[in-house]
Amino acid sequence: MAFIKNFARFNTREELDEDDIIEYFDIVQSVVSSKIVKGVTDDARKVAIDVVIYTDEDEHGPIYIHEIVLDEEIDEEEGNAISDELALTFPELENFTFEASIEM
Repeated sequence: MAFIKNFARFNTREELDEDDIIEYFDIVQSVVSSKIVKGVTDDARKVAIDVVIYTDEDEHGPIYIHEIVLDEEIDEEEGNAISDELALTFPELENFTFEASIEM
């Protein structure tokens, strides 16, 4: 049986401080609180965790990825609500993206 991970990712060009990371989690939780998983280990066990942060890089520089694992996929309306709230909360972030998807 394949492991399926639903997630929400807030990708920024700037590193967020702890308060901003908490604000991101609170925004997602306010829209889809029943869909948030606490976390998943390498062997697919759920454990307590809120936001996983890691980095990547492209031709424009570093990307800070803030990932929240979800129990269920979020729909377009929920995703748009989260994205709109992120834009209102973080107007200084010009080049952020928000994505929600599935990874197998």
